[in-house]
Amino acid sequence: MKVSVSTQTAVNRDDGWSRYLGPGEVLLWSGQPDHGRRFREFSGIEKTWQLVMLVGTILMWLTWPMIDEKQSPSATDAIWVYGAVTIVFALVAFYMATTRAYILSHLHYAVTNERAIVLRTGRNHLLAMRDYLISCWHAKDFPYGIVEGRPYSSLTVGFLLSEDVVQPFGYGLTHSGWSPLRVRGVIPVLFEQVKDANALRTLLFEASDSALARRP
Repeated sequence: MKVSVSTQTAVNRDDGWSRYLGPGEVLLWSGQPDHGRRFREFSGIEKTWQLVMLVGTILMWLTWPMIDEKQSPSATDAIWVYGAVTIVFALVAFYMATTRAYILSHLHYAVTNERAIVLRTGRNHLLAMRDYLISCWHAKDFPYGIVEGRPYSSLTVGFLLSEDVVQPFGYGLTHSGWSPLRVRGVIPVLFEQVKDANALRTLLFEASDSALARRP
């Protein structure tokens, strides 16, 4: 499968996808992630990380009554250490949630008669807002694998060798809901957290067959 990345100055998207499509290209479907764009909508394994930090914080504080004030470090010293660790965990949890919400709210998806498109809006290294367009051209026998998730599944539409080509200043396509194993080597290009993943997969197969039939 051919995957290309293009970038341009970000613009108001009130006119839809028309400015991104080529001659003769027809929009078949468009959407955004159906879950994860809000702060409290945990995605993927993010809830697991949050629960681990919460349980760890609780267990840590349960040991505080066992510390003798006369020993070193004392119970008073422990309060400062435990408090600092608790604040760090809270900041990490906040960062994970805000990063995931920011990334997913700036992703837009489309399927045309020629390709699957992921549009990522974000700032580059000069802090200018840019549109990053990842085009995954329909190809023979590409499986369009479904990645099971909670509450909705994601659909694989292509692969990139590096997320940096998508967003040089920021987080690319990945966020805290992704498994660390998923970002090793190639980066999957996903339609994340979509309600109708199976129906969308069928549409992509049909569009691929039609595109291949038109090509010489």
